[in-house]
Amino acid sequence: MKLRHAVLGALAGLLSAGSALSAEFDLKISHMFPPTHFIQTLVLEPWAKSIEEKSNGRVKFQIFAAGSALGDATRQFDQVRGGVVDIAIGIPAIPRGRHPRSTLIELPFTIKTAEAGTKALTELYDQYLKDDFPGTVALSLTVTEPSAIHTKTPVADLEQLKGMRLRAPTPSVTAILNALGATPVGLPPTQIYENVERGVVEGNVMPWGPVGAFKLHEVLKNHLNARLDAVAMYTLMNERRYTSLPPDIKTLFDDSKVFFAKNWGKWWADTDQIAINAAKKAGNTIRDLPDASRDAWRGRLQKVVDDYVAEQDKTVPGSRKIYDAMVTSLTKYE
Repeated sequence: MKLRHAVLGALAGLLSAGSALSAEFDLKISHMFPPTHFIQTLVLEPWAKSIEEKSNGRVKFQIFAAGSALGDATRQFDQVRGGVVDIAIGIPAIPRGRHPRSTLIELPFTIKTAEAGTKALTELYDQYLKDDFPGTVALSLTVTEPSAIHTKTPVADLEQLKGMRLRAPTPSVTAILNALGATPVGLPPTQIYENVERGVVEGNVMPWGPVGAFKLHEVLKNHLNARLDAVAMYTLMNERRYTSLPPDIKTLFDDSKVFFAKNWGKWWADTDQIAINAAKKAGNTIRDLPDASRDAWRGRLQKVVDDYVAEQDKTVPGSRKIYDAMVTSLTKYE
């Protein structure tokens, strides 16, 4: 009998401990990057820890990265909208056509810095971009530093891209590459390395950060800092989950919007520099496209950009107005 009471007492103690350890709000976060990527180590993990501490442990997070059941790049928005996860970080251009308003900022030669681009997206969200993300609350919209062109053979000017097969990340870059006489190829970031090795593509248009994250400087040894385009990114929370939170917890997520808007520019710039340093250490060749050449190319390719916006305006009315508002906002912040 004494043994039975002891066992029952021990079990009760364990159950009590388990209850004490469980959080009032257990939230799932998913993203499309490797768990070693700065998005998780530099952004998500410290932010989640901060929320947990400020809530006195009432909020806890589980993070699901690429390679997990919830890490598919094409499903981030559907997962957070449907409540499969509570928060998701993803790229509006994946899959193509799902978030057409936000991706207008990705048009070539539109942004100069991630900091200004992030501020512009934040400013314009309520008036112009909210319809891109139904069923969710945006904790942040941001955009990377402008892309470089990473190739197997040396390239010193956009003219030399003619005839090359290049991985294109977005529809707008696809249009530009077609105008330059290159052949755009659609590939997810995780497949670029292998397809460069196999000779399927000869290069890639991408910001520096993911070049470092996916070790692409190991197979693409030449880099032209053309500052061609940028890639937008969202951090979204399921709307039902957000509205169900008590006011004090909800405030923590509202405050996060300011935190993200303030820091994304620095995160993008710093991690780009780390990737550039890795490429230099590997002995790669890095060239800068002179400002005069970049301005000349902007003029030569402006019609491609204008045609893209006009075509989208047919199916997403107001696209021209949104793009012009982006340019105006960027001018203010840059």
